[in-house]
Parts: sequence; C-alpha cells; structure tokens
Amino acid sequence: MRISDLSAAIVKDYCGISDEDSDTIINDVLLPAAKAYIRGFTGLTEEQCDEHDDLTTACMVLVNDMFTSRDYTLSSHRQVSPTVRTILSLYAVNYL
Repeated sequence: MRISDLSAAIVKDYCGISDEDSDTIINDVLLPAAKAYIRGFTGLTEEQCDEHDDLTTACMVLVNDMFTSRDYTLSSHRQVSPTVRTILSLYAVNYL
C-alpha cells in the first residue's frame, strides 16, 4: 500500500482508534504531518515515498505516536521509534 492511499479509516484500524470524531484531526493534521516528517527525514518526494510500501507502516506508527502522545514537553529519553528510524534510514537521500 502506498502512503498516498492512507485514510483516517485505515490509520484508525491500524492504531486501534475507535473515536469517530478523530477523522478530521487524522486526515487534516496528523497524516500530513507524518508524511512531511518522512519526506523531511528521507529527502524523498511524495512520488518516491509511494514506491516504498514499508514507508506506509512508518507513517502509521508516526500518526499513532502523534495521536497518543500529545505532550507539550518531552522527557529527555523520548526518541523516534527504532522501527520508524530504520525504515526511514533505508531511503534517506539527504545525508545531513
């Protein structure tokens, strides 16, 4: 499945979210933010991201984390999921 095919219904199913009111925040805020994070981390375009099915999983993990962790401040031990970091690192083209 491509990242561009993700919808609130698919993400909610993956994340176990049953709240019907969350569709708007997932579609309008969290999915675009997770996709932007992936593009920024990897340096890939939207079209290039769609070529890698495992980036879809990383996107859903990021959305789940954004949905469940809404803290203003973070502990110093909080990091990106090792699974997400590994998947994104596979396709990183912007070695900064």
